[in-house]
Amino acid sequence: MLGFFLIINMFLAILYFFSSRAGGKFYSWITEDFVFLMILSIPFFALTELTANELYNRFNGFLARILLIFYIITLFILAIVFFILFGYFAEMG
Repeated sequence: MLGFFLIINMFLAILYFFSSRAGGKFYSWITEDFVFLMILSIPFFALTELTANELYNRFNGFLARILLIFYIITLFILAIVFFILFGYFAEMG
């Protein structure tokens, strides 16, 4: 499940990379500003939502996008590691 959540966060980070406004609108469309939907969507979108908002608020657009590239690469590597671990533990059992 962790690999799946990371892949979804990676795709949302790619959307934020192209446009911070598009990522924010997508997140608000998914949650529709309902608190219980925001709570349910925490594993899917909250990691990237918080990271991207912090990057765009703290840095200018160019540097925020460079840091988002590093964030996307980190998510991709972590997802691969979790999928490898899943395969390893699936073969053990």
